[in-house]
Amino acid sequence: MSRIGLVIAFLLLLSGCASHSSLIIQPYGEISIEVPDDMFSSVKVRDGELLFLRNNRIIGFVKSDEIPNTVSSDTASETSKALYESAAQGSSKPIWIESIPDAQAFGVVQGDFRTIFIVPDGSAQSLITFQGPTEGSDSARINGVKVSQ
Repeated sequence: MSRIGLVIAFLLLLSGCASHSSLIIQPYGEISIEVPDDMFSSVKVRDGELLFLRNNRIIGFVKSDEIPNTVSSDTASETSKALYESAAQGSSKPIWIESIPDAQAFGVVQGDFRTIFIVPDGSAQSLITFQGPTEGSDSARINGVKVSQ
């Protein structure tokens, strides 16, 4: 009887896990972004960006850029602080995303969208930008850490 209970529990666990899948994107060597697949219906690559679409409408993106020398510093921490201070001048205030392994990250919520800026610890000249709707992007993960602000 206990075997049947274990089998049923395993099947329920398995079916529950199967419904929560995500797309894993690795825009930089040590950085991975997990995006829940219910956030979008398709993806498209355009001009070096990975675009998320829902009903053929762009609802978010991931892109990687080089930071201009006027902004970048010797360390990722200094570069991300400079970017954070620049973002703080806007109408929406940025919030640090703590505990991201191998990166410095902060996010800004503006209207229905969240934009996250990620500077990899290994490169003070690289910037990864992730944007998505607030209702789906709060379950995204950066290097395994849930994005919640």
